[in-house]
Amino acid sequence: MSPKKKIKILLVDDEIEFLNSIAERINLRGFEAVTATSGEEALELVKKETFYAAVIDLKMPGLDGLETIKKLREQNPKLHTILLTGYGDEKVKEATLALESEYFDKADMPSFWDYLKRLAHRVEDTMAAAGLATHGDLEDAQKIEKGEE
Repeated sequence: MSPKKKIKILLVDDEIEFLNSIAERINLRGFEAVTATSGEEALELVKKETFYAAVIDLKMPGLDGLETIKKLREQNPKLHTILLTGYGDEKVKEATLALESEYFDKADMPSFWDYLKRLAHRVEDTMAAAGLATHGDLEDAQKIEKGEE
């Protein structure tokens, strides 16, 4: 059995202690965490590497989280973006959702971890469906993609 390729997640936060803590926890959950301490640094990383998702803080010097999400999505429209903030409100949440991004409050980390777990399952299902479709079993591949299996 070949080793599974880890899902690469970009973490963007100017609070180094929080950034390192969440990166460690994400790595323990089987993902590959890559960190950036600013929106500008995140944009440079996305030019060089492929990420499945990016978790971005709202309040950062330079580009804030919403602007970073907008620019990341311009570079890679398929990138799953998640705003994770301790300073959110309904207006920020609405702006995040308008960018087709997920929104989580740092005060509710269990919801964030549940979302990451679902994201990992979605990747596995997509990869399984792609494998089936490649090997000619299109009907089963479509069932997996629709969540029927």
